[in-house]
Amino acid sequence: MSLSLARCVEAIARLLDACGPMEPVRLGLSARDAQVEVHGSEPAARASLDRLAAMSGGTVASPPGGDLASVTADLDDGLVLVAGLAEPVESAGTSGRTTSTAGAAALLRTLVPWAHGLDQDVLHAAELWVDDQGHAFTVRLLTTAGQGTDLEAVAAAAGKGLGRLRTRRTDSGIDGAGRLPCGRMVQIGVVRLY
Repeated sequence: MSLSLARCVEAIARLLDACGPMEPVRLGLSARDAQVEVHGSEPAARASLDRLAAMSGGTVASPPGGDLASVTADLDDGLVLVAGLAEPVESAGTSGRTTSTAGAAALLRTLVPWAHGLDQDVLHAAELWVDDQGHAFTVRLLTTAGQGTDLEAVAAAAGKGLGRLRTRRTDSGIDGAGRLPCGRMVQIGVVRLY
């Protein structure tokens, strides 16, 4: 199977479903790999990382005497998972966390049709970031445009399927935002490669 951002999004949604409730995660997804940061304090974050390792078929590696731990696993069709621990997120004040792992997986599934469009428009360098902040999710797409590539064309391809797309030029490329059909906001960044 060819590399696909949509395939990665689907695979990580299934993995999160299999893991069940975990601490908040930040996902960095591309056609080749999935980076997962588990945001929490010990021992809950470590338990979440252990569950992620068990469900992905990976193993937890920890340096001797260190608090750091990471997981690397080969998922289906050449997709690589790299996961580690990160600082706890700032939740929504005293009300605590209002997001969930199931909510993150459901969000990923709503992104699949858009990700299929990104694959078709040859945005092979695209990275999709989904961040569970404890009180809300943010979705960002970062992609690149090579020298001689029309930035506006890349931004239009990235925004295809989004409603109310607005873009603006910046020193490094184009920033923008739009809405998915489900109403979720997506931030877009197109960076010029020199």
